[in-house]
Amino acid sequence: MYPSAGLGGLALFLCLASPAGAIVVNGLNSYTGAVSGSSPSYDGVDLSGVVEVLLNNGATGCTGSLLADGFSVLTAGHCITNAYGDALPFSGTVTFLGPTGTSSNVTDHVSAYFVDPAWTGTGTQGGDLAVLRLSTAAPSWAAEYSLYTGSMPTGSGADEVMAGYGLGGTGLTGGSTPLGTLRVGTNDYVESGKAFDATWSAGLYVGEFYDPGLTSTNALGSIVDPNPYSAGDEVDIASGDSGGPSFYNGEIVGVHDLGICLGSGSCNVPPSVGSANNSYFGEMYGDTSASANATWIDEQLVPEPASFVLFGLGLAILVAGKRRSSNSPKPSR
Repeated sequence: MYPSAGLGGLALFLCLASPAGAIVVNGLNSYTGAVSGSSPSYDGVDLSGVVEVLLNNGATGCTGSLLADGFSVLTAGHCITNAYGDALPFSGTVTFLGPTGTSSNVTDHVSAYFVDPAWTGTGTQGGDLAVLRLSTAAPSWAAEYSLYTGSMPTGSGADEVMAGYGLGGTGLTGGSTPLGTLRVGTNDYVESGKAFDATWSAGLYVGEFYDPGLTSTNALGSIVDPNPYSAGDEVDIASGDSGGPSFYNGEIVGVHDLGICLGSGSCNVPPSVGSANNSYFGEMYGDTSASANATWIDEQLVPEPASFVLFGLGLAILVAGKRRSSNSPKPSR
C-alpha cells in the first residue's frame, strides 16, 4: 500500500507480517536486540507483557501488549482488517514469553476483538488500533501496562523503548531474519504526522532510522534525530512488529503502525540504503498515539470484579426499593 503525501511524495508501507522475526537494529556494537531469559526487561521496562500475536492460523504475525485488566491485548487494527478497515474472518492466539525461556511460553486463544472506530484502513489517519480479548486471564507473571497520556515526547532524553516480534536484521541489511524472536531497542519521535501533510493525523508519531556515520540517511533533512544511538541500540520497526509497543516512562506511548520511506512505490536511494521498503537506514516509522486514543482503549477493558459486585449490589438495592414502593400503602385522596 503506497499512498503519496507531502515532502516530495512519501511512499508508505504498512508493517504487515507473514510468519517469518523482529525489530531491526543498527548493527553496531554486536547488538542483536534479542530478549530472553527470566524477567525479560530493557532500560527499566518489564517486557514480559509484550506478546507475539498469530492470526488466522498463522497467516499473519503481529505483536501486542497486555493491558491493565490482564485480559486485553492492544495491537494494530490493520492486523485484523482489510485495506478499508473492515474486519476480516478471524482466529488468533497470543503467546507470552516464558519466565525461563521458550520452554515456559504460555499461549492463549483470542475469544473476541474490537477495532477502533477511528480506523479507516489508512495508516496516516490515526486510529490504527485493536484490542484482543483473551479466553483466560494472562499469566500472573506477565506485566500489565498502562497508557502514557501526555503529549508526544521529543528532544534529548526522550528515547522510547520499542519492542516487537517481527523481522530481524540491521540498518544495512533490512528485515532479513525470521519472525518469532522478541527484540527491543530505543529510538525517538521527531515529529507528528501533521508536519508531513495536513491530511495526516497529529496522533501519528514519526521517528527516523538514522546512521550518523552515513549522513545521506538523514531522511528528514533539517529535522535530525536528536539522540542517534543514545543508548547504542537505536532500532526501526519491521514486518511483524505491527501492533507492538513503544514505551515512555514505562507506559505505552505508541503502537507500531507503519513504515515510511521517500519515493513512489520504492524508496529513494539515498536517503534509504536500499530501494525496497524493508527498514533500511534512511527510512522512517510511524506509531499510533496511545494518548490520542486512550478513551476508546480504556472502554474496551474488562471491568474489575469489584465493579461487577458494586453493579449487582446497586441493582439489588434498586429492585428492593421498587418492591417496597409498590407494597407501600397508597395515600388516600
